[in-house]
Amino acid sequence: MELDREQILDALAKIALSRPNDAVMLALEPKEQYVPGLDLWGVSEFKINSAGSVEIKFADRVKAISLLLECAGGGDESMNALLSALEAGEE
Repeated sequence: MELDREQILDALAKIALSRPNDAVMLALEPKEQYVPGLDLWGVSEFKINSAGSVEIKFADRVKAISLLLECAGGGDESMNALLSALEAGEE
C-alpha cells in the first residue's frame, strides 16, 4: 500500500489533534466501549496486564506538529497556513 503526501499529512494532523478522552474512557471501562468508533490516533501503545492495570502511551504530539510545520516549509507564513488547515480539519 502506497501512501501519498496528503494521506501522510492527514495522519500527522490526526495524531497532533487527537484527544486522550477516548483512550482514558477505554482504559476505565474496556468491556463497554465500541472500539471502532473511538479516536485512538494519539495512542502509540495500550496494555492491560493480568492484574487489570492499564498502561497507555501517547504519541509525541509536539513532534507531529513539528513534522507538519516542516512539511509546510517552516516560517510564519507556513505556520499560518498549517493552523488554518488544522482548524478547518476540526470543523
